[in-house]
Amino acid sequence: MLFCVIVLFASYIKRFSVKVNMPLPSALRKKILERISPTPSEAAAEKRFALSLSEKLARAFASKGSKVKIHFVGSTARDTGLQGDKDIDLFVSFPRSLKKEEIVAKTIAITKKTIRARWEMHYAEHPYLQAVVDGFEVEVIPCFATKPHEKLKSAVDRSPLHMLYLQERLTRAQREDVRLLKQLLKAHAIYGAEARIGGFSGLLCEYLVLNYRSLETLMKNAANWKPQVVIDIEGHYAKEKTPFTEPLVLIDAIDRNRNAAAPVTQTALHKFILLAREYSRKPNEALFFPKKRVYSKAEILSAMKKRGTDFLLLEFRAPRIVDDILWPQLARTAHSLRKQLEQRDWSVSGTTHFADDKTRGGFILIELESLERPRLARVYGPPVTHEDDVKKFLAAHKKPLRGPFVDGARVAVEEKRALVDARVFLKKALEQPVKIGVASYLRAPLRKAKYWTNEKTVSAASARGAGALEGIAEYLF
Repeated sequence: MLFCVIVLFASYIKRFSVKVNMPLPSALRKKILERISPTPSEAAAEKRFALSLSEKLARAFASKGSKVKIHFVGSTARDTGLQGDKDIDLFVSFPRSLKKEEIVAKTIAITKKTIRARWEMHYAEHPYLQAVVDGFEVEVIPCFATKPHEKLKSAVDRSPLHMLYLQERLTRAQREDVRLLKQLLKAHAIYGAEARIGGFSGLLCEYLVLNYRSLETLMKNAANWKPQVVIDIEGHYAKEKTPFTEPLVLIDAIDRNRNAAAPVTQTALHKFILLAREYSRKPNEALFFPKKRVYSKAEILSAMKKRGTDFLLLEFRAPRIVDDILWPQLARTAHSLRKQLEQRDWSVSGTTHFADDKTRGGFILIELESLERPRLARVYGPPVTHEDDVKKFLAAHKKPLRGPFVDGARVAVEEKRALVDARVFLKKALEQPVKIGVASYLRAPLRKAKYWTNEKTVSAASARGAGALEGIAEYLF
C-alpha cells in the first residue's frame, strides 16, 4: 500500500498548481457502489438474522428476570457496511445499578445457553463473546444503559447511543457516501482504528460524512486541512478550547469527553489529506481500486542490495495476544532496540516491525549502515575541574589505547571495543530485556529470537508466510 501512496503523492506533486474540484460522475458512483455494497437480498437476510438473534436473547434474559435491552448496532444495522462484511454486533444493555462482573457473567451464561455455537471469550475493557453463527461473525457485548454525556461505567456503553444518533441523521445518500469513503480509505491502507493501522474507524467515517453533508464536500475540505484539525458537530466546545492534542480531533457527538478520531496517527491523517487532494482534482475508479503490487523475492533482494546497507531481522514467536496489544508492543520494542544500538555508535537507517497472523511469527527488521560498529571508542569522562571525579574515571580506564587526554573541558580516553557485531550485542542486551525497554509480552520470546542478516532475512521471511515477506517489501518500496 505504501507504493500506492507514493504514486498518489508523486502524481499530486506534478499537478500541485491545478485546483479543480470535480464530483464523482454519477455513472461511476453507481458502478463503484454496486461493487462495494451488499446486495439488497444479502442486507435483508443479515438484518433478519440479527433481529432473530436479538429476539431470542431478549426472551432468554426476560425468562431469567433480567431487565435488559438488546441493541443491534454497527455498520450492518445502519446500512453503511461494505460487501463481504458479515459482522453482527449485539449489545446487551443492563441497568447501571449492577456491577461489571454481574453483567459479564449473565451475558456469558445466557448467550451460551440460548445460541448454540463455538463461543470464544475476547477481551476489551471487559470480556465479551464472539462466534461464527450460520456464516456470520457474531459478537455479544454486555454494557450499561447510558444517556448522552453521562459518566460512563464502561467504554462500550456509547455504542447503542452512537446507533441511535447516526440512524436518525444519516440520509440514504450519506450512507452511500460512507461506503465510498470506507472503500477509499481501505484501498490506501488507512481504514481501521486498530493499532496496526492507526486509521479511520467506521464510526469516524460516518461522523465525517454527517458533518460535511457529503463525500464531495468532505474531500474538498480535507484537501486543505492543516493539523491540528478540530471538528465539533454538536458544538460542545463552541466557547472553550478542546482538551485533546491528537492531530485530528472529532468530538464524539454523544460524549464530549471523547475524541472519536484519537486512533488516527499523524501519518494516516497526512495520507488522507493527499488522497483528498487527488480525489478533488479528479475522482476515478483507480483511486477506489488501486492495483496492489506484489514484489518477488528477487525484487526485494535487488532493492536491498542497491541500498548498500546491512539488514538484521529478529524472528521470534509472537505471543497470543490481541493485535491492539501486540502491535504497540512491537513498535515500542523496535524503538528501544534502535535506541540501544544508536547510543553505542551503530548507525541505524530505519526499523520496522510486523507479524504473520497465520504462523504467529513476530519480526523486527533493523537497517544499519553496517552490522559492525567502529572498533575504536572514545570515552568521555568528567570535566577536568572535577578533580575527584577525574581520579575515579582514570582508575576505571587504566589501559586505554590512547590517553588520557583533554578534549575541550573534559578528560577522555580511547579504547578497543569488545563487542562490534550488532547481533552479538543485541543477544547479550536481550538477556536483560527490562533494562533495555523491551515491552512486557515480548521479553521471553525475544530471548529465543533467531537472527538473520541481509539476503537471509528474505529467505527466512519467505519461509514464515506471505505476511512476513510483505512486511519487508512495505519497508523497502
